[in-house]
Amino acid sequence: MALIAGIVTITSCEDPEDPTPTNELMEGVWEMNSLYDNTTSGEKKDSVVAFFPQWIHMDDMNSVNSTLGPLFMWIVYGDSKFISVTSKIDEVFKYADLQLTEGEWFIDKNKVVDNFTIEIKMKFPTMETVTEIFDIFNIDLPEFAEDAMDLVIYHKFKYVGVTINDDNPDKMVWTFGEGVQPTYNTKDQYGDPVLYHGLDVNPFSECTITFERKAKSLTDLIQEHTAPAK
Repeated sequence: MALIAGIVTITSCEDPEDPTPTNELMEGVWEMNSLYDNTTSGEKKDSVVAFFPQWIHMDDMNSVNSTLGPLFMWIVYGDSKFISVTSKIDEVFKYADLQLTEGEWFIDKNKVVDNFTIEIKMKFPTMETVTEIFDIFNIDLPEFAEDAMDLVIYHKFKYVGVTINDDNPDKMVWTFGEGVQPTYNTKDQYGDPVLYHGLDVNPFSECTITFERKAKSLTDLIQEHTAPAK
């Protein structure tokens, strides 16, 4: 009986299973299902997702592929300017043709953390779209207009809040708040970042974004959404 009691005691003192690192929980395909503007007393912004479902694939190689272009345009340029450019959204983001919004994400791996960094790159497709959108957003054009066609702007946000855990691993919440640090760069011929002065980093849209995990691949989701109705 003493031996049995000892075994029971040892078993009951075992440590609970360690929590899954945040980076592992964040990997996969997600759909944005709510966006709240924290600069306007928590107003829900359905207009940002009205053009195309907002999906993102985050992999273990730090790559991002997504349809989140409209979301990041809204975060970077603000509500009023975003509304002004909505008629051009289909020209800018050709998601039906699988021309995705790409980027990278970075996080302190193999730990449970509450923030990460995301960088999204965007490029405008035609000279007409470039000049109109740059004018609306008050972005400084390059000295030579044709250079605008090749201008890729890397929108990096450090210290984005993230909430996800083992209790509900299929729900993820991002928070763009006061502690977030934006940086906007282009890159030179060597791939080195060059600070871009055509945008003011201060007035970004503070917000809370909720995502739901999807079981299908990003490509499958897009193809199903754009398939002709039967």
